This record gives sequence, C-alpha cells and structure tokens, in this order.
Amino acid sequence: MPPTEVHGSTFTSAAGGFTTEHEELARDARGILDAISALGDFAGTDEAGNTFRQGYSTALKKAETYVNALRDVYPSVAERLSGMKTSFDVANWATIESLPKVSDPPEYSESDGKLTP
Repeated sequence: MPPTEVHGSTFTSAAGGFTTEHEELARDARGILDAISALGDFAGTDEAGNTFRQGYSTALKKAETYVNALRDVYPSVAERLSGMKTSFDVANWATIESLPKVSDPPEYSESDGKLTP
C-alpha cells in the first residue's frame, strides 16, 4: 500500500466537517421529528391502531435518542481531531529539531582555486 500523505490541515478539515455535521444533523433531525409529530394521531382508535401507536411511539423515541447521541458525539470527535493536528505539528517540529546539524560548507577561494574549511 502506498504511503498516505498527511498534513496538519487534514485534521483541521476533518474537524470542521464533524462540526458542520453536528449542526446539520441536529437541524435535519429536528425537522424530521417535527414533521412526524405534525402528522397527528393517524393510527385510529381500534385495537390494531392502539398497538401500532405504542410500537410507533417507542420506535420514534428510540430513533430520537440514537440520533441525539450521535449528534452529541460529533463535537468530541472534532475536538480530538484538532488535538491530533497539534500533536502532528509538534511531532514534525520535534523531528526537524532532532536532525543532526550539518556543518557549514567549505568556502571556495577564487584566487587560488582551493576550498577552505
């Protein structure tokens, strides 16, 4: 597998995506749940309608709980990605600073055509 090129901005972009998704998921889920709620009582009042209503209500509450849990995790993921960017940058600089110092190159003297250290 070829190496993947990663930059600190990779983490920043991903963090921004999770922040945006957090906001969009919250807005979209609320819109869908409000639209379902606006349907009103459509199941009827007979035994089948009551059974449906109970199951439907339970499923709707679970769906809302699951969506909210997912939505609430997104900011933590974004925060951790931002932390990874910081760690990545620190590691890059630590690597650069740990490289051995290269001595200055010899100087060339045009008058005698020699290199001097």
